[in-house]
Amino acid sequence: MWTIFFTIILFGSRIEGVPRTDVTVSGLSSGAAMTAQLHLVYSSTISGSGILAGPPYYCARGNSKNVDECLYGPEKSIPVEELISQLQSYASAGTADPTSNIKNDPVYIFTGKYDPVVFPDVVKLNAKVFLSFGANIKPNYEMHATHGYATENFGGSCEIPDLKYFINNCSFNLAYDVLNHIFGGNLTKPGQSVPLTGQFITFDQPALMSPESGGVSKD
Repeated sequence: MWTIFFTIILFGSRIEGVPRTDVTVSGLSSGAAMTAQLHLVYSSTISGSGILAGPPYYCARGNSKNVDECLYGPEKSIPVEELISQLQSYASAGTADPTSNIKNDPVYIFTGKYDPVVFPDVVKLNAKVFLSFGANIKPNYEMHATHGYATENFGGSCEIPDLKYFINNCSFNLAYDVLNHIFGGNLTKPGQSVPLTGQFITFDQPALMSPESGGVSKD
């Protein structure tokens, strides 16, 4: 059985006008599903996203019996118009932000051609959802990659699942490509000589889960 894991990354913007708010969000796998939900529902605050190898918003429609089709398809069994309509109804009820916020927001969508966990045709449905609200989509669908985070020079083989870390050496800097799209295409690609000045912040996920679910990945 494949392990579905997630990574959620929030970025503060300091570039005037790109994106339109100070927060963007990106995630991989189930983190990509969470990313889509955050961007679509909280679009007054979140103005850009990177959806990497995850299913579209509201894919399971509140029914656990639909989870398999959100991973393996077929994509034709996922009613995209219903997903869009559900978000619109939430927005009309005031439980989601106005969908008009999403127009022109940068959204990056990635799926590897050899992904056995969330099939590529399912991931691509994210584009239909976001395009219906006028988002600025950059797709990346042609990489010969498996399910994982693609890097320029670190991790396992690009085409073979790395079941320990889900990081794959695909000779491609996916993190840069995502952020470059979100921030308007003007970022300078870092070289190996660039010092790492960021800070990792850890937190206790079970403390935020009530009730805690043993079936939810905390990776």
